[in-house]
Amino acid sequence: MHILQVTPYFFPHFGGVESHVLGLSENLIKLGHEVEVVTSRYSRMPETENLNGIKITRLPQWINMYNTPIVTSIKEFVRRTHADIVHVHSPPPFTERFAAKGAKEAGKPFVVTHHCDLELRGFFGNTAVNIYQNYLGNYPLRVADRVISTTESYATTSRTLWDIDVTVIPNAVDINRFKPDNDGKIIKDKYSTDDEPLALFVGRLVPHKGIGILIRSLNYIEKGKLLIVGDGPYKKWLENLVKKLDLNERVIFVGPVDDYWLPAYYAATDVVILPSTSRLEAFGIVGLEGMASGKPLILSDIPGVRDVISEKEGYIVEPLDPSAITEALEKIWNAPEMAREMGNRGRKRVEELFSWEKVSKDVENVFTEILTK
Repeated sequence: MHILQVTPYFFPHFGGVESHVLGLSENLIKLGHEVEVVTSRYSRMPETENLNGIKITRLPQWINMYNTPIVTSIKEFVRRTHADIVHVHSPPPFTERFAAKGAKEAGKPFVVTHHCDLELRGFFGNTAVNIYQNYLGNYPLRVADRVISTTESYATTSRTLWDIDVTVIPNAVDINRFKPDNDGKIIKDKYSTDDEPLALFVGRLVPHKGIGILIRSLNYIEKGKLLIVGDGPYKKWLENLVKKLDLNERVIFVGPVDDYWLPAYYAATDVVILPSTSRLEAFGIVGLEGMASGKPLILSDIPGVRDVISEKEGYIVEPLDPSAITEALEKIWNAPEMAREMGNRGRKRVEELFSWEKVSKDVENVFTEILTK
């Protein structure tokens, strides 16, 4: 079948949704399908290109508000597509509405993957989200032939999805790229003197990721270092916090890491931590990459994220509580054999539930069911 993926941003833009769309598209191609992506154009990117067999069209943004591309031409692009099925990924908002309008005008089957709820801070932010959802955002969900959520707990606690019939299909990870026998010696030797234990955070440096809480947790434990891989607008604030807490020797801002080196960072560390505090974090692909690499996890107890593990592969801790992270770190760092067992169980769980081979097949089955009705 010919599948059109519609996404507000796409590779090389960095983020969980972008990573998911890329991996899903590549693996649907492996299953024998033709996959096309339409997305927003920014900077001096080419209007069209081919990446790993994916035909990409980048349309100009009419305006960009709060990191949300408004690409009105997506409606016309989708209306004219020759694809058999249109699959849109949300958020950021607006893109799914343009795609839904175009798909319905063309009589095309239409699927939405709702990756997370919208969230803006403060009274005016909440008001804006409510207005959008009530008057614009509900339409794509109402007219979709199928709505996909990545976890059961997120779907059942979402104000956006509470009365929508949802199919649960999780995010996925490349289990051949992230694996326990990857070599992390170069990274380990660079950052760990006297075999100090290492903790790893990977992601954008933004408030809802809870990185400040994670940094504060090191105040309560004397050993170990934290590697922070990524970049973002919150970096300066976090660097000032590290200086204030006198943790300069124990918190290392690695910065953005090339895809080639990322598996080595997981291999070098002893525990992977995702301390997110908001519904903007609905799953956490970082957790899958850590488990695939055979590492124990420390995850926040928030909807979606807590579904990644069964608690045999790490610890689920209260969000916004540095001491809870400290307690979990101590248990993992003080019991290396137990940590290895957690990592082994995590690898097995990823192979069973979160491989791209399984997840792409599940999405393919949804498309096939719709097209054969």
